[in-house]
Parts: sequence; C-alpha cells; structure tokens
Amino acid sequence: MSHATATAIVVTHNSERQIVAALNALRQEDLPVRLVDNASCDGTVDLVRRHFPEVTVLVSPTNTGFASAVNRAAAGVDTDVVLLVNPDCVVTTGAVAELVRVIGSRPSVGIAGPRITDAHGRVAISAHRFESLVTVLASRFGGALVPVALRRLLSGRQRRAAYDACTRGAQPVAVDWLSGACLAVRTDLFTAIGGLDEGYFLYYEDEELCLQAARRGAEVLYVPSVTAVHTGGASSSDPAWIWPHLYRSMLRFFARHRAGTLHAVRGVVLLRALIGIGLAGVRMPLQPRAGTARLRAWTRVGRIAATRFETRGGA
Repeated sequence: MSHATATAIVVTHNSERQIVAALNALRQEDLPVRLVDNASCDGTVDLVRRHFPEVTVLVSPTNTGFASAVNRAAAGVDTDVVLLVNPDCVVTTGAVAELVRVIGSRPSVGIAGPRITDAHGRVAISAHRFESLVTVLASRFGGALVPVALRRLLSGRQRRAAYDACTRGAQPVAVDWLSGACLAVRTDLFTAIGGLDEGYFLYYEDEELCLQAARRGAEVLYVPSVTAVHTGGASSSDPAWIWPHLYRSMLRFFARHRAGTLHAVRGVVLLRALIGIGLAGVRMPLQPRAGTARLRAWTRVGRIAATRFETRGGA
C-alpha cells in the first residue's frame, strides 16, 4: 500500500469553471488524485496541468462516459479506499478522513458518503431506497414541484427514514444507495464488483454500484457528520444532452433489476415525454431557445422510451 489511505478519482468534461475549487479541496486533504478528462473542448486539461501538477491527468480523445472513465482511473489503485468526487463537488475539511476512518473501522461497510449540500447550504436528499415504479411516478410527475416534507409524508417507512437521515440525522445510518457526487468505496470491493457498470454512460452508476455492493453483503453508510458541497452543472446544462442519458439509464436499471415493472416504467416515461413535448410547444413563443431545447430533449426521451429494452445483461 502507498502511504495514502485513499485515492481520489475525478472525471471532467468541460469542467473548467468548477474544477479548481474541487481540486483545491482535495489538495488540502493531501490525497493522490487521478483525473480523467472526457474530451473537453474548453481549457480544463491545460488548467489542471498548469495549476495542479501533482494530479495524474489522463485524457480521453472521445467522451466514453463516466463509468468507463472512473474504471480507467481506478486501474492499479493501491490505496485502501477509492474516493469518487464530481468536478463540481467540494469536500470540506476532514470529510475524507472521516469517511476513510468509518470504512476502516467497520468491516461491514463497503461504501460511505457524506451529507451533500448545495452552495447555499441547503441539504440535498442524497440517501435513497432502491428505485421502484412508485418512486418513478413521484419523481417524474412531481419532482422539484413537490416539497421534500410532502414527499416524505407520502413515502413508505424506509424511504422516510432516508429522508430523515439527510435532513436531520446526526449518526451514520445504513441506506440502500447514495448519490455519487462524493463516494468513498473500499478498493477491494470496487475491484470485486468489477468497477462501475460501463453500460451506463451517465447516471445510475451510483445506484448500480451500491446494489452490487449490497449483494456482496457490504453496507452502504450515510455519514451526516461530514459534508461535501455540490454546486452542480459541471459538464452540461443542455436538457437535449442530459435528459436522454438520464432516462436511458433509468430504463436500463429497470430492465436489469425490475423487469416486472419495466413496461409500466416505459409507459410513465413515454407519457412524461409527451407532456414535456406539449409544454415545450407552449413555451417556445415566449422562450424560443429554452422551448426548442426542451422539445428536442423530450422528443429524444420519447424515442428512448419507445425502444425495447432487454431484461438481461446489456440493455
């Protein structure tokens, strides 16, 4: 083993505006950092090489997806823990040390993650139960329009416990899965799982990783005593690029693990896409650029929902 207890892995794609804060925070933690750049067309790579010479930079000429980039960076890591950190996520002082300590002191724990806040200190719901048809209905037809308190009230007991852990919990608590903005993973577990599932180009790799960890008897632990600040938007805010990846990954997850409800979820997604197309048409006269982007995004999502997903392996 090296003298360090964890290796941080960061994947960038046009992340020039956010990456300095993320790497400065990791520098304060005195961690080795491996950064994979997925075909940025801004100044991300030059900036990192110029200001952070200690960071190992791997450049991909094409955007191979988040999971593929993480696996490339993780190859040969010789520390006990791999720390996955988004380029728009800033770990606060001592957070990494505590996550590593928790994993090292509790053999049952394979993955640990901090409390996540936004730049204004608002707590994000980053601890979850594994997804189901009910959660898809709630998120796709409610989402940000439904206050957290109301979503908590309408949720089942176990999902309410996850909400409570995020909003007012103080002690570590075992959960199904954690959002991947900042995750500490036991390296031998990460290797045993085979790394992140590269069938997901973007999104759902974190839920899949936690599910595979649970199937190997490892706990996923939410640690609210430490914090990471996730500002969001490090790569793209274009819904025509983001939303199709999100929904394709969602349907792949259900095809692999919730085959009995896959057709219903596809129906939900298709209905949501049709509603989105209609609303985009209403928006276009007032906000032509935003309306066009949403129209393009929801059209692509609708096509994805209409595509048949295999229920085994590589949907």
